[in-house]
Amino acid sequence: MRASLRRGRRSVLAGAVPVGLVLSVALTWSSTHAAFSASTANPGNSWQTGSVALADNDSNTALFQSAVETGLVPGATKSRCIRLDYTGDVPADIRMYVGTPAGGGATLDSYLVMSVERGQNVTGTTMVAPDCTAGFTQNATRTFLFNTRQANDPLADQAATLTALRTRADYTTGLSLGTPVAPGTSLTLRISYLVKDDNNAQRSRSDATITWEARNT
Repeated sequence: MRASLRRGRRSVLAGAVPVGLVLSVALTWSSTHAAFSASTANPGNSWQTGSVALADNDSNTALFQSAVETGLVPGATKSRCIRLDYTGDVPADIRMYVGTPAGGGATLDSYLVMSVERGQNVTGTTMVAPDCTAGFTQNATRTFLFNTRQANDPLADQAATLTALRTRADYTTGLSLGTPVAPGTSLTLRISYLVKDDNNAQRSRSDATITWEARNT
């Protein structure tokens, strides 16, 4: 009986070894060849922001200066021209707004009829004379951004005064120069004033900061 049991155990053990080897090989094969694979990649990703850049051809000096615009009398009028160069690399909306410098006056505001006119675009090297004698060419259909005519025109809107223009006090309320401009655009503007024939305008003075601001669209 005992000999028979010993022979049975040897048979079981002998049979278990090959089975164990088969399972071991199967597990090894399964672990090393468990899945198919494939991959793809998108190398070289990068990001670059655009820029907004605006300059003018008068080196940030005043268009109208009290040393010149002094002793004004009813009917006094003048126009000043400027070139704005947009050199950013994304389209931008440009607006004009008017502020009051610290300690500045505003008592002449309601007696100054104002107009802002956009002329034809030019190149960035075009000389636009501050006194408008060169470089500014009005459009075939004149483009007034403020007022309906030039300030010294008898038919100009007399309500379009510096008081009204000064309500354009920041970019949000600013005077739009038109549709957004493309990079490399140089615009020309003509700003004019006329002193009203009103006796109350005596001994009055106004000061203003004119700002041109571009923001990408």
